[in-house]
Amino acid sequence: MKKWICLLLAAVVLALSMAALAEAVPAEATEAPAEAVEAPAERSSWLSEAFEKVGEWKWYTVAVLVALAAFALFMTVGAKRARWNARELASAAMCIAIAFALSSIRLFRAAQGGSITLVSMLPLILYSMAFGPIKGIIVGCAYGLLQLIQDPYVIHPVQLLVDYPLAFAAVSLCCLAKLTKLPARWQLLIAVPLGYFGRFAMSVLSGVVFFAEYAGEEGALLYSVGYNLSYLGPEALLCAALALVPGVYKLVDAMRKRP
Repeated sequence: MKKWICLLLAAVVLALSMAALAEAVPAEATEAPAEAVEAPAERSSWLSEAFEKVGEWKWYTVAVLVALAAFALFMTVGAKRARWNARELASAAMCIAIAFALSSIRLFRAAQGGSITLVSMLPLILYSMAFGPIKGIIVGCAYGLLQLIQDPYVIHPVQLLVDYPLAFAAVSLCCLAKLTKLPARWQLLIAVPLGYFGRFAMSVLSGVVFFAEYAGEEGALLYSVGYNLSYLGPEALLCAALALVPGVYKLVDAMRKRP
């Protein structure tokens, strides 16, 4: 378990560094490389200039970085109570593999990223329901990073984190369905929209911050909500329909129970 936490924290630290450099380096530096060769003395002060630029960060960059730091703290504190066994690890690997395979079956693909897949998030929802939100967050982060290999759409380091590891980690919001006292069949049906809402919320945040230029007169928030609903909404309906199939809800107990 400690290895998972160390790797996650290392990834967060690396991402924060990338975000800092992305905000700190002036745009002219990439447009005129010849000038950098003519004035090598200026390169020695790049570190001090980078720290000076930190004060010029946009509010949303600071907000997202604070959220990432809070997430890392939550993982460090909360994961102390999580104990992984061979069954949980095997189930995690199986759910990630199935979700990855289902995500390659696209029924629709949006222009600025996102697609309707063959209920690829259902395995993540089932895993979170079986083993709890903390393990669900870790598995969601791992799956989000895996999505970067399959079909990345990245324009900024912070957008990468919001749209991939954090968006799929938010699927563990489905565990709120366990607070109800409904039968397992109906808990899973409630868990599906909750899980998709977690990812939807992160995608809307990313759209408002990083893709506002596509909104036009419509407004960034309204555009982002409509855009992300166009593919997450139909997929959530497909996933909910599959969750109603007799026996699907029993997969939660099947993963949790020891042989």
